[in-house]
Amino acid sequence: MTLELLKSKTGRTLIESHRGCEGLGLPQNSWPAIKLGYQLGADLIEVDVQMSRDCVPFLRHNYQLPDGRWCAQLPWSELKQLVIEGEPLPLLEDVLVWAREAGATLSLDIKTFFSPEGSLTKEVLRLLERTGMQEKVLLLFFDHHDLLHAKQAYPQLTVRALLTGRLIDFPEYLQKIDADGVSLSYGMFRPVDVEQIHSIGAFVSLNGVWNPDSDLFRTLDIDIFSHSNPLEARRILERQ
Repeated sequence: MTLELLKSKTGRTLIESHRGCEGLGLPQNSWPAIKLGYQLGADLIEVDVQMSRDCVPFLRHNYQLPDGRWCAQLPWSELKQLVIEGEPLPLLEDVLVWAREAGATLSLDIKTFFSPEGSLTKEVLRLLERTGMQEKVLLLFFDHHDLLHAKQAYPQLTVRALLTGRLIDFPEYLQKIDADGVSLSYGMFRPVDVEQIHSIGAFVSLNGVWNPDSDLFRTLDIDIFSHSNPLEARRILERQ
């Protein structure tokens, strides 16, 4: 793991601004949301990455467009002409160049579904190498096959496994897929899980907190707090 993300090393819980900064009324994954999240001091800016029919990675969460067409079935020449909620779809390469120049750390949620297996990850890795950002981004995967293959090909990458449920044995599974960390959903884990994940040197990211008065961050060493509004995330952490 190249990025320093463990609270035991950083001394605090890092804030990840979700989908740029969607919680402040800006279009998710848009340039204004990305730049505002950074300006508000988020430690990581999370964005969703998809790929066009002609293998161009760009930012968008939903696999379909408002008119019902599928993003993966359209060439970039058409996608780049679209304006959704007043904003165009950012090109991943442009976002990587911006992050490199601004000194921002990105979390890239690699949305591999509906693309040929391994194809999106391959293109993302190619862009990371071209922009010199291999060691300066955090890659997020629901597709753990792609996570493992990416890590095996580029051991210097920092990769995080996205989960929707509680595993029987977190350490065994994370080591099996060579993940540096894991995303846990609020209410779907126990304190022992966090302890066991840390025991193998992996980091823990928490996706949201339904109860802002929870003492979770005071009682557990959560390494990353992912929230749609970095200002609210900071308020929650400061109350702990």
